[in-house]
Amino acid sequence: MNIFIDSPYSHLIIISLIAIFIFIIKNKVLSIILKLSEKTNTVYDELVLFSIKTPSSYLIIIGYTFIVLDYFIKITDLDLAFSLPSALFILIAVLISWSIIRALNYYLVLKPFIKNLSSEDDSTLITETYEIVIRIFKIIVIVITLLIIMQEIGLSISGLLAFGGVGGLIVGLAAKDLLSNFFGGMMIFFDRPFRVGEFIKSPDRNIEGIVEKIGWRLTVVRTFSKNVLYIPNTAFSSIIVENATRMSNRRINETIGIRYDDLSKIPNIISDVKSLLDQNIDIDQSQQSKVYFKSFSASSCDFFIYAFTITKDWDEFLRIKQDILLKVADIISKHKAEIAYPTTSVLLKHETND
Repeated sequence: MNIFIDSPYSHLIIISLIAIFIFIIKNKVLSIILKLSEKTNTVYDELVLFSIKTPSSYLIIIGYTFIVLDYFIKITDLDLAFSLPSALFILIAVLISWSIIRALNYYLVLKPFIKNLSSEDDSTLITETYEIVIRIFKIIVIVITLLIIMQEIGLSISGLLAFGGVGGLIVGLAAKDLLSNFFGGMMIFFDRPFRVGEFIKSPDRNIEGIVEKIGWRLTVVRTFSKNVLYIPNTAFSSIIVENATRMSNRRINETIGIRYDDLSKIPNIISDVKSLLDQNIDIDQSQQSKVYFKSFSASSCDFFIYAFTITKDWDEFLRIKQDILLKVADIISKHKAEIAYPTTSVLLKHETND
């Protein structure tokens, strides 16, 4: 019995049993805590459990492997080309980095939580901003982990940083346009002049359509002719962008011409049209509608209609505008006037010979 206890194999069996026991207990404990965390209102406890669940399993497996290797080294006097503590430190650093990245990826689960905090429009804005911040933090975590690993294996970080500074300058000059587009994309994410799904147009450039994607280098816009525009992000830093989706109202701005023969009837027509707009429930009454005589044109006496609809929907706006214009035509007919059209008067001079 004593021979079995002192046997190297018995020690390995005991270590293996302890590792299996810890692995089983870890899974059971995490399962119990996860069930309890689902009953709480906060999501941060679930975030921690999600981030450490898989890396902790690998930590147990790797820890067990290193203990076994260390045990064999002691009983066989092997000379390894690497240091076990240093390798263990590197693997732990990688696992911690992995856990942090898993925690950052947890935003997919947080999206419903974000939507409950704000309106639909605000939640979209918060989610998109959250995603870009997550990407930046992932890059930072990966860079820091690589620097720790390089320091542990004996590489000089100071020399690397100095080389990286010079190399970064060379790469920056060579990839100036790429970096400009990258930072232009970041400005779009943070300034939010437009979002995916919104209609934009630029009076400076021939850009008009629905935003389909905002990438690191390009923004994709689908035009009304169903063509696709691939616009470098840096272009938006130097042009004017009109976001039609965020308008508060749609505007009716029409000029209507009446015959010169009906000039005396225009005041009554204007009065009736003004009453029509003031009584229309589809017109925003908080913004005063305007109907005034405008000018004497070549073939007509013109008055204009200026009003704002409550709806922002394009189809609904067209229906309201159509209804108002047809009613204006009825008002003009009611006053026995006519809408003018381009005409030309020709004077004929008759000459007689005495």
